[in-house]
Amino acid sequence: MVTAIITILMFLVMVSLHEFGHYIVGRLLKFHILEYSIGFGPKLWQSKKSEIKYSLRAIPLGGYCKFDGEDAESEHPGAFAKQAVWKRMLVVVAGGLTNILLGFVLFLIIVPMVSPISTNVVSDVVEHSYIEDAGIMPGDKIVGINGHKVSFYNDITLYSQDFKKDEEMEITVKRNGEKKSFKAKPTEDVIVESYTENGIDIAESINGNDKVTHYDYSDKIPKNDDLVGKSQTTTRYLIGFRPQQEDVTIVNVWRIAWDETKFVVKLVYNSLWQMITGKVGVDQMSGPVGIVQEVNNEVKSGPGAGLNVLNLVALLTINLGVFNLLPIPALDGGRLFFMIIELIRRKPIPPEKEGMVHAIGMLLLFALIIFVSFNDIMRLFK
Repeated sequence: MVTAIITILMFLVMVSLHEFGHYIVGRLLKFHILEYSIGFGPKLWQSKKSEIKYSLRAIPLGGYCKFDGEDAESEHPGAFAKQAVWKRMLVVVAGGLTNILLGFVLFLIIVPMVSPISTNVVSDVVEHSYIEDAGIMPGDKIVGINGHKVSFYNDITLYSQDFKKDEEMEITVKRNGEKKSFKAKPTEDVIVESYTENGIDIAESINGNDKVTHYDYSDKIPKNDDLVGKSQTTTRYLIGFRPQQEDVTIVNVWRIAWDETKFVVKLVYNSLWQMITGKVGVDQMSGPVGIVQEVNNEVKSGPGAGLNVLNLVALLTINLGVFNLLPIPALDGGRLFFMIIELIRRKPIPPEKEGMVHAIGMLLLFALIIFVSFNDIMRLFK
Protein backbone atom coordinates (compact mmCIF):
# COMPACT_ATOMS: atom_id res chain seq x y z
CA MET A 1 0.00 0.00 0.00
CA VAL A 2 2.83 2.39 0.92
CA THR A 3 4.59 1.59 -2.38
CA ALA A 4 1.39 2.29 -4.34
CA ILE A 5 0.84 5.66 -2.62
CA ILE A 6 4.47 6.76 -3.11
CA THR A 7 4.43 5.67 -6.78
CA ILE A 8 1.20 7.58 -7.49
CA LEU A 9 2.48 10.71 -5.72
CA MET A 10 5.78 10.43 -7.56
CA PHE A 11 4.16 10.29 -11.02
CA LEU A 12 1.64 12.98 -10.02
CA VAL A 13 4.38 15.42 -8.94
CA MET A 14 6.69 14.74 -11.90
CA VAL A 15 4.02 15.02 -14.60
CA SER A 16 2.05 17.87 -12.99
CA LEU A 17 5.20 19.97 -12.60
CA HIS A 18 6.18 19.12 -16.18
CA GLU A 19 2.84 20.51 -17.36
CA PHE A 20 3.19 23.46 -14.96
CA GLY A 21 6.41 24.36 -16.77
CA HIS A 22 4.46 24.58 -20.05
CA TYR A 23 1.70 26.51 -18.26
CA ILE A 24 3.81 29.15 -16.51
CA VAL A 25 5.94 29.98 -19.57
CA GLY A 26 2.77 30.06 -21.71
CA ARG A 27 1.17 32.54 -19.33
CA LEU A 28 4.28 34.73 -19.21
CA LEU A 29 4.34 34.84 -23.03
CA LYS A 30 0.57 35.63 -23.25
CA PHE A 31 -0.57 32.33 -24.83
CA HIS A 32 -4.28 31.59 -24.60
CA ILE A 33 -4.54 28.59 -22.23
CA LEU A 34 -7.83 26.68 -22.08
CA GLU A 35 -7.17 24.39 -19.10
CA TYR A 36 -4.58 23.30 -16.58
CA SER A 37 -5.45 20.00 -14.97
CA ILE A 38 -3.94 17.87 -12.23
CA GLY A 39 -4.87 14.26 -12.95
CA PHE A 40 -6.90 12.67 -15.74
CA GLY A 41 -10.44 11.36 -16.15
CA PRO A 42 -13.64 12.61 -14.49
CA LYS A 43 -13.56 16.05 -12.87
CA LEU A 44 -13.56 16.20 -9.08
CA TRP A 45 -13.24 19.98 -8.90
CA GLN A 46 -13.11 22.87 -11.37
CA SER A 47 -12.67 26.62 -11.23
CA LYS A 48 -12.28 29.27 -13.92
CA LYS A 49 -10.13 32.35 -13.66
CA SER A 50 -8.89 34.72 -16.39
CA GLU A 51 -10.52 32.47 -19.04
CA ILE A 52 -8.46 29.46 -17.84
CA LYS A 53 -10.09 26.34 -16.39
CA TYR A 54 -8.30 24.81 -13.40
CA SER A 55 -9.36 21.26 -12.61
CA LEU A 56 -8.62 18.34 -10.33
CA ARG A 57 -9.43 14.94 -11.85
CA ALA A 58 -10.01 11.44 -10.54
CA ILE A 59 -6.95 9.58 -11.91
CA PRO A 60 -3.90 11.00 -10.07
CA LEU A 61 -1.24 9.89 -12.54
CA GLY A 62 -0.18 13.20 -14.03
CA GLY A 63 -2.00 16.09 -15.65
CA TYR A 64 -2.05 18.31 -18.72
CA CYS A 65 -1.99 21.89 -19.95
CA LYS A 66 -4.31 22.54 -22.91
CA PHE A 67 -3.40 25.45 -25.19
CA ASP A 68 -5.91 27.04 -27.55
CA GLY A 69 -5.02 26.28 -31.16
CA GLU A 70 -2.46 23.61 -30.29
CA ASP A 71 -4.26 20.73 -32.01
CA ALA A 72 -6.99 22.57 -33.91
CA GLU A 73 -7.39 25.86 -35.73
CA SER A 74 -8.32 28.92 -33.66
CA GLU A 75 -8.85 32.58 -34.47
CA HIS A 76 -7.92 33.76 -30.97
CA PRO A 77 -4.87 36.10 -31.10
CA GLY A 78 -3.27 34.12 -28.27
CA ALA A 79 -3.70 30.76 -30.04
CA PHE A 80 -0.64 28.51 -29.96
CA ALA A 81 -0.11 28.34 -33.74
CA LYS A 82 -0.34 32.14 -34.09
CA GLN A 83 2.63 32.80 -31.78
CA ALA A 84 6.18 33.43 -32.95
CA VAL A 85 8.17 30.22 -33.36
CA TRP A 86 10.72 31.21 -30.66
CA LYS A 87 7.87 31.63 -28.16
CA ARG A 88 6.45 28.21 -29.01
CA MET A 89 9.93 26.70 -28.64
CA LEU A 90 10.26 28.17 -25.14
CA VAL A 91 6.88 26.75 -24.12
CA VAL A 92 7.75 23.31 -25.49
CA VAL A 93 11.14 23.02 -23.73
CA ALA A 94 9.78 24.41 -20.45
CA GLY A 95 8.24 21.09 -19.39
CA GLY A 96 11.43 19.05 -19.63
CA LEU A 97 13.53 21.82 -18.08
CA THR A 98 11.11 21.98 -15.14
CA ASN A 99 11.66 18.26 -14.52
CA ILE A 100 15.42 18.80 -14.51
CA LEU A 101 14.99 21.78 -12.17
CA LEU A 102 12.94 19.58 -9.81
CA GLY A 103 15.83 17.09 -9.77
CA PHE A 104 18.23 19.91 -8.86
CA VAL A 105 15.98 21.05 -6.00
CA LEU A 106 15.75 17.48 -4.70
CA PHE A 107 19.55 17.18 -4.78
CA LEU A 108 19.73 20.37 -2.72
CA ILE A 109 17.84 18.40 -0.06
CA ILE A 110 19.65 15.09 -0.57
CA VAL A 111 23.28 16.26 -0.68
CA PRO A 112 23.46 17.68 2.90
CA MET A 113 21.97 14.40 4.15
CA VAL A 114 24.92 12.38 2.78
CA SER A 115 27.66 14.80 3.88
CA PRO A 116 30.64 14.46 3.68
CA ILE A 117 30.92 13.57 -0.01
CA SER A 118 33.76 12.07 -2.04
CA THR A 119 35.76 14.35 -4.35
CA ASN A 120 38.06 13.75 -7.33
CA VAL A 121 41.12 14.59 -5.22
CA VAL A 122 43.38 11.71 -4.17
CA SER A 123 43.53 11.29 -0.40
CA ASP A 124 45.84 8.29 -0.52
CA VAL A 125 46.88 5.65 -3.02
CA VAL A 126 45.74 2.07 -2.37
CA GLU A 127 48.64 -0.20 -1.46
CA HIS A 128 49.61 -2.64 -4.24
CA SER A 129 47.70 -0.64 -6.88
CA TYR A 130 49.44 -0.02 -10.21
CA ILE A 131 49.07 3.77 -9.97
CA GLU A 132 51.33 3.58 -6.92
CA ASP A 133 54.24 2.72 -9.24
CA ALA A 134 53.01 5.04 -12.01
CA GLY A 135 53.56 8.11 -9.81
CA ILE A 136 50.09 9.37 -8.85
CA MET A 137 50.32 10.97 -5.40
CA PRO A 138 48.02 12.15 -2.56
CA GLY A 139 46.75 15.66 -3.32
CA ASP A 140 46.53 15.04 -7.09
CA LYS A 141 43.21 16.11 -8.59
CA ILE A 142 41.93 13.67 -11.23
CA VAL A 143 40.67 15.72 -14.20
CA GLY A 144 40.63 13.11 -16.98
CA ILE A 145 40.22 9.37 -17.61
CA ASN A 146 41.06 7.96 -21.05
CA GLY A 147 40.32 11.30 -22.68
CA HIS A 148 37.06 11.89 -20.79
CA LYS A 149 36.83 15.09 -18.73
CA VAL A 150 36.36 14.51 -14.99
CA SER A 151 34.66 17.27 -13.01
CA PHE A 152 33.78 15.46 -9.80
CA TYR A 153 33.84 12.02 -8.18
CA ASN A 154 30.79 10.53 -9.93
CA ASP A 155 32.52 11.03 -13.28
CA ILE A 156 35.24 8.67 -12.05
CA THR A 157 32.67 5.97 -11.19
CA LEU A 158 31.09 6.39 -14.65
CA TYR A 159 34.27 6.15 -16.72
CA SER A 160 35.76 3.39 -14.54
CA GLN A 161 32.98 1.09 -15.77
CA ASP A 162 34.85 0.66 -19.07
CA PHE A 163 38.04 -0.62 -17.41
CA LYS A 164 39.16 -4.12 -18.38
CA LYS A 165 41.78 -6.42 -16.87
CA ASP A 166 45.33 -5.68 -18.09
CA GLU A 167 44.05 -2.93 -20.43
CA GLU A 168 46.07 0.25 -19.90
CA MET A 169 44.26 3.36 -18.69
CA GLU A 170 45.38 6.99 -18.95
CA ILE A 171 44.77 9.18 -15.90
CA THR A 172 45.22 12.95 -16.13
CA VAL A 173 45.74 14.82 -12.87
CA LYS A 174 46.28 18.42 -11.88
CA ARG A 175 49.25 18.87 -9.52
CA ASN A 176 50.41 22.32 -8.36
CA GLY A 177 48.42 23.90 -11.22
CA GLU A 178 49.98 21.70 -13.91
CA LYS A 179 48.35 18.80 -15.77
CA LYS A 180 50.21 15.51 -15.79
CA SER A 181 49.22 12.23 -17.47
CA PHE A 182 50.00 8.75 -16.17
CA LYS A 183 49.48 5.34 -17.75
CA ALA A 184 48.86 2.20 -15.70
CA LYS A 185 46.74 -0.93 -15.59
CA PRO A 186 43.52 -0.81 -13.53
CA THR A 187 43.62 -2.27 -10.04
CA GLU A 188 41.84 -5.63 -9.85
CA ASP A 189 39.77 -5.70 -6.66
CA VAL A 190 38.20 -9.11 -5.92
CA ILE A 191 35.90 -9.28 -2.88
CA VAL A 192 34.53 -12.58 -1.57
CA GLU A 193 31.79 -12.30 1.08
CA SER A 194 31.26 -15.55 3.04
CA TYR A 195 28.31 -15.84 5.43
CA THR A 196 28.99 -18.04 8.46
CA GLU A 197 27.09 -18.90 11.65
CA ASN A 198 29.03 -16.26 13.61
CA GLY A 199 29.39 -13.44 11.11
CA ILE A 200 30.60 -12.37 7.69
CA ASP A 201 34.13 -13.00 6.42
CA ILE A 202 35.21 -10.55 3.73
CA ALA A 203 38.30 -11.56 1.76
CA GLU A 204 39.64 -8.76 -0.44
CA SER A 205 42.37 -9.33 -3.01
CA ILE A 206 44.04 -6.27 -4.55
CA ASN A 207 46.14 -7.33 -7.53
CA GLY A 208 46.66 -10.72 -5.87
CA ASN A 209 47.44 -9.37 -2.38
CA ASP A 210 44.91 -10.84 0.07
CA LYS A 211 43.36 -9.45 3.23
CA VAL A 212 40.57 -11.07 5.30
CA THR A 213 38.26 -9.15 7.68
CA HIS A 214 35.62 -10.68 9.96
CA TYR A 215 32.43 -8.86 11.01
CA ASP A 216 30.22 -10.22 13.82
CA TYR A 217 26.46 -10.02 13.38
CA SER A 218 24.87 -7.03 15.13
CA ASP A 219 21.93 -4.65 14.89
CA LYS A 220 23.67 -2.95 11.96
CA ILE A 221 24.64 -6.28 10.37
CA PRO A 222 21.69 -8.62 11.07
CA LYS A 223 22.00 -12.35 10.51
CA ASN A 224 20.16 -13.81 7.52
CA ASP A 225 19.76 -17.57 7.93
CA ASP A 226 19.07 -17.96 4.20
CA LEU A 227 22.60 -16.70 3.41
CA VAL A 228 24.53 -18.78 5.99
CA GLY A 229 26.89 -21.17 4.22
CA LYS A 230 26.80 -19.14 1.01
CA SER A 231 29.29 -16.73 -0.51
CA GLN A 232 29.35 -14.17 -3.31
CA THR A 233 32.24 -12.82 -5.33
CA THR A 234 32.51 -9.32 -6.83
CA THR A 235 35.31 -8.32 -9.19
CA ARG A 236 35.95 -4.66 -9.97
CA TYR A 237 38.61 -2.81 -11.94
CA LEU A 238 39.47 0.48 -10.29
CA ILE A 239 42.02 3.29 -10.43
CA GLY A 240 43.20 2.39 -6.94
CA PHE A 241 42.87 5.45 -4.70
CA ARG A 242 40.82 6.73 -1.79
CA PRO A 243 39.11 10.08 -2.41
CA GLN A 244 39.31 13.15 -0.21
CA GLN A 245 36.06 13.98 1.56
CA GLU A 246 34.32 17.36 1.47
CA ASP A 247 31.80 18.61 4.01
CA VAL A 248 28.62 20.04 2.51
CA THR A 249 27.93 23.65 3.50
CA ILE A 250 25.31 26.23 2.62
CA VAL A 251 27.85 27.70 0.18
CA ASN A 252 29.01 24.62 -1.76
CA VAL A 253 25.69 22.72 -1.71
CA TRP A 254 24.56 24.62 -4.82
CA ARG A 255 27.61 23.55 -6.81
CA ILE A 256 27.42 19.94 -5.60
CA ALA A 257 23.67 19.66 -6.33
CA TRP A 258 24.25 21.09 -9.81
CA ASP A 259 27.11 18.63 -10.39
CA GLU A 260 24.78 15.76 -9.39
CA THR A 261 22.11 17.06 -11.78
CA LYS A 262 24.57 17.36 -14.68
CA PHE A 263 25.86 13.87 -13.93
CA VAL A 264 22.39 12.32 -14.22
CA VAL A 265 21.84 14.13 -17.54
CA LYS A 266 25.20 12.77 -18.73
CA LEU A 267 24.22 9.30 -17.49
CA VAL A 268 21.00 9.37 -19.54
CA TYR A 269 22.84 10.28 -22.75
CA ASN A 270 25.55 7.72 -21.99
CA SER A 271 22.92 5.00 -21.53
CA LEU A 272 21.20 5.97 -24.78
CA TRP A 273 24.52 5.83 -26.63
CA GLN A 274 25.22 2.37 -25.17
CA MET A 275 21.83 1.21 -26.50
CA ILE A 276 22.50 2.72 -29.94
CA THR A 277 25.93 1.06 -30.12
CA GLY A 278 24.57 -2.28 -28.86
CA LYS A 279 26.49 -2.32 -25.55
CA VAL A 280 23.16 -2.38 -23.69
CA GLY A 281 20.06 -4.16 -24.99
CA VAL A 282 16.57 -2.65 -25.08
CA ASP A 283 15.50 -5.61 -22.93
CA GLN A 284 17.49 -4.05 -20.07
CA MET A 285 15.24 -0.99 -20.02
CA SER A 286 12.60 -0.61 -17.31
CA GLY A 287 9.04 0.58 -17.79
CA PRO A 288 6.24 1.43 -15.34
CA VAL A 289 6.29 -2.06 -13.77
CA GLY A 290 10.04 -1.89 -13.24
CA ILE A 291 9.74 1.58 -11.69
CA VAL A 292 7.10 0.34 -9.23
CA GLN A 293 9.37 -2.59 -8.34
CA GLU A 294 12.29 -0.23 -7.76
CA VAL A 295 10.14 2.05 -5.58
CA ASN A 296 9.13 -1.02 -3.57
CA ASN A 297 12.81 -1.96 -3.12
CA GLU A 298 13.67 1.52 -1.87
CA VAL A 299 10.66 1.69 0.48
CA LYS A 300 11.83 -1.55 2.09
CA SER A 301 15.52 -0.62 2.14
CA GLY A 302 15.61 0.10 5.88
CA PRO A 303 16.49 3.22 7.90
CA GLY A 304 17.61 5.17 4.82
CA ALA A 305 14.43 4.43 2.85
CA GLY A 306 13.25 8.05 2.77
CA LEU A 307 16.57 9.27 1.39
CA ASN A 308 16.66 6.43 -1.15
CA VAL A 309 13.15 7.26 -2.40
CA LEU A 310 14.05 10.96 -2.73
CA ASN A 311 17.15 10.02 -4.70
CA LEU A 312 15.09 7.75 -6.96
CA VAL A 313 12.59 10.56 -7.65
CA ALA A 314 15.48 12.92 -8.51
CA LEU A 315 16.91 10.37 -10.95
CA LEU A 316 13.51 9.66 -12.55
CA THR A 317 12.42 13.29 -12.95
CA ILE A 318 15.72 14.22 -14.64
CA ASN A 319 15.42 11.12 -16.84
CA LEU A 320 11.87 12.20 -17.77
CA GLY A 321 13.03 15.74 -18.58
CA VAL A 322 15.95 14.66 -20.75
CA PHE A 323 14.06 11.87 -22.54
CA ASN A 324 11.11 14.16 -23.25
CA LEU A 325 13.41 16.64 -25.00
CA LEU A 326 14.92 14.05 -27.35
CA PRO A 327 13.95 14.61 -31.04
CA ILE A 328 11.46 11.74 -31.02
CA PRO A 329 8.01 12.18 -32.64
CA ALA A 330 5.15 12.60 -30.14
CA LEU A 331 7.53 13.97 -27.47
CA ASP A 332 8.22 17.65 -26.80
CA GLY A 333 11.64 17.17 -28.39
CA GLY A 334 9.97 15.95 -31.58
CA ARG A 335 7.78 19.05 -31.70
CA LEU A 336 10.83 21.20 -30.99
CA PHE A 337 12.60 19.55 -33.94
CA PHE A 338 9.75 20.55 -36.29
CA MET A 339 9.89 24.11 -34.92
CA ILE A 340 13.62 24.29 -35.64
CA ILE A 341 12.89 23.18 -39.23
CA GLU A 342 10.20 25.89 -39.39
CA LEU A 343 12.72 28.45 -38.15
CA ILE A 344 15.18 27.43 -40.88
CA ARG A 345 12.57 27.19 -43.69
CA ARG A 346 10.71 30.29 -42.43
CA LYS A 347 7.43 28.45 -42.87
CA PRO A 348 5.82 25.62 -40.88
CA ILE A 349 5.56 21.99 -41.91
CA PRO A 350 1.94 21.28 -43.02
CA PRO A 351 0.03 20.37 -39.81
CA GLU A 352 -1.41 17.15 -41.29
CA LYS A 353 2.08 15.84 -42.16
CA GLU A 354 3.53 16.75 -38.77
CA GLY A 355 0.49 15.21 -37.07
CA MET A 356 0.99 11.95 -38.98
CA VAL A 357 4.64 11.75 -37.86
CA HIS A 358 3.66 12.36 -34.22
CA ALA A 359 0.88 9.73 -34.45
CA ILE A 360 3.34 7.12 -35.73
CA GLY A 361 5.78 8.13 -32.99
CA MET A 362 3.07 7.72 -30.35
CA LEU A 363 2.26 4.20 -31.59
CA LEU A 364 5.95 3.25 -31.48
CA LEU A 365 6.27 4.66 -27.95
CA PHE A 366 3.26 2.64 -26.80
CA ALA A 367 4.79 -0.46 -28.39
CA LEU A 368 8.08 0.22 -26.54
CA ILE A 369 6.23 0.69 -23.21
CA ILE A 370 4.41 -2.63 -23.71
CA PHE A 371 7.69 -4.36 -24.60
CA VAL A 372 9.66 -3.10 -21.58
CA SER A 373 6.69 -3.71 -19.26
CA PHE A 374 6.52 -7.32 -20.49
CA ASN A 375 10.24 -7.69 -19.75
CA ASP A 376 9.71 -6.17 -16.29
CA ILE A 377 6.98 -8.71 -15.55
CA MET A 378 9.13 -11.58 -16.79
CA ARG A 379 11.98 -10.45 -14.52
CA LEU A 380 9.62 -10.59 -11.53
CA PHE A 381 9.10 -14.33 -12.12
CA LYS A 382 12.79 -15.16 -12.51
